[in-house]
Order: sequence, then structure tokens, then C-alpha cells
Amino acid sequence: MNRIITFVGLCAFSFPLLAAQEAEDISEANEALVRALYDEKEPTCYNFTDEIPPEKYIALPECNNIPSSYSGAFEIGAFFKTDSRNSAFAKTGLDLDHERGKLRTNVRLDLFIRKTEQQDSETNESDYETTDQKWTSTIQSNYTFERGGKNYGFGFASYEDDRFNGYEYQSSVAAGWGRRWFEDDISYFDAEIGPGYKIDELNTPEPGDSKTQKAFIVRTAATYETRVFESIQFKQIVSAEIAPKSGESSKYKSISAFSTQLVDALALKFAFTVDYNSKVTGNIQKTRTETSLTLVYSI
Repeated sequence: MNRIITFVGLCAFSFPLLAAQEAEDISEANEALVRALYDEKEPTCYNFTDEIPPEKYIALPECNNIPSSYSGAFEIGAFFKTDSRNSAFAKTGLDLDHERGKLRTNVRLDLFIRKTEQQDSETNESDYETTDQKWTSTIQSNYTFERGGKNYGFGFASYEDDRFNGYEYQSSVAAGWGRRWFEDDISYFDAEIGPGYKIDELNTPEPGDSKTQKAFIVRTAATYETRVFESIQFKQIVSAEIAPKSGESSKYKSISAFSTQLVDALALKFAFTVDYNSKVTGNIQKTRTETSLTLVYSI
């Protein structure tokens, strides 16, 4: 009987000890799991977009898994005017952006065409003829010098084919330095400058002039974008390709655009473009303007 009592007493005393030990083991396991899930680990490398204090990443190498992203927009517009001379207009464009670490690349394609009804004086038959046609393409890559910095180096190339501005084509390349001078939650301002080279092919050169004109240039450009209202964006782009040598053609361009959001991925865009060539042939005007209203679909 005494042995039975002793055994029961030992069991009664052991059970709380075992339960306490088990509870302690469970608590330690839970703490290890929480640390694995939520505790911050010391970084061994850093991405360009990581928010790591400078004292932690200053001696760390960049990670190989550099983040990459794509974005873009496609726009299209068409108009038809009816009067004594009917005419039709069409405009389309593609704007693509690729960002990978410190490198950001933009590709832009634009096409504008106008057809006007012309009447044959002999047959009195009417037909639509192309009275305006222009397509342009540009590519620019910006490389930011420091993480989160404002200074960047840029490379730029453009090609323009305009049937009615006196040139078969105009092309240019440039490289230089740029800076984001201002930025807040709703707006930013970039400006850049650098040397370059251009090649212009004339349709009908003046007597004594070469059909192909080549020149060194200085390219400057500035971009300002802001949100005017909750759903309206304003963007202003100005650029100049200045040929310092006397007698050579310089080119200036200004684009003012308002965009208003219609639905999630669809917007309405109004743009006004001014092109100026300092040297033209024949009766071609130096300044040409273009007003457009297009639908923009974000990719």
C-alpha cells in the first residue's frame, strides 16, 4: 500500500514538471518561427531601390537580381473634316519605358498623316491625296550615377521623315549630362545638355548646297510634368539641337500635352506641337504646328 501511495505521489509531482517542460519547448519553437518570419536579416548586398541605411550598405556589393520593369502607352486619333475640300487626319504613337536598376530607357514612335480631297481639272474627278505625312522615332537611355541621386548621363538618337518640310529625313545623336532639378509627390523637372552630331538629307538643295548636310550640334532638353487636378496631367517638353557654326540648320521643338483619365487604362490626350527649323528651302515655312486629340491606352 505504501508503494502504491509513493508511486501515485511521484506521478502527481512529475506531470506538472513535464507539462512545464513541454510548454517551454513550444514557446521556444514559436519564438524561432516568429524570428524566421518577421525578423530583419542583415543585408549581404543591396538593390538600387532598397531602402537600406547608408552605414549598412556602404561596403556591400550590388545584388545580381537587379529589379526590372516595363511600362508604356499606345495612342490613336482620327478626324474627318467636311467642307469644300474634304480632308482626313490620323495620328498614332507608341511610348515604351524600360527601367532596370540605374538604367532607364524610353522609345517613342509617332506617325501623322493627312489626306485632302483633290479635284482633277481635266476629268473633274475627285481623289484623296496625301498632303501631310510625318513619322518620327526617338530613343533615349539615362544612367543614374548614384543610388537615389539626381544626376545622370544620357544617350539620345532620333530619326524624322517628313515629306513636306523640305527634308527627306533628319537624324541626330547626342550624349551628355542631365539632372533632376526638382521633384515632389505630383511633379518633377529634368534638364540636360550634351554634344552631338546630325545628318540632314535635303529634298531640293539650293544651288551650291550639298544634298547631305552634316554638322556638330549641342543638344539641350527639358521636361516638366505635374498633376493639375486629381485626374489631369500636364507635360511640357522642349528641346533644341543647336548648330554653332553659321549657316547650318538648328532645330527646335516644343510639345505641350494635357491628359485626363477616362477609365483605369484609358485616357484622353490633347497635345500642341511646334517644330522650327532655322534653315529651309523654297517656300517651306520655318515653323510648323500640330494640334492633336487622341485616345491613350496604358500598357
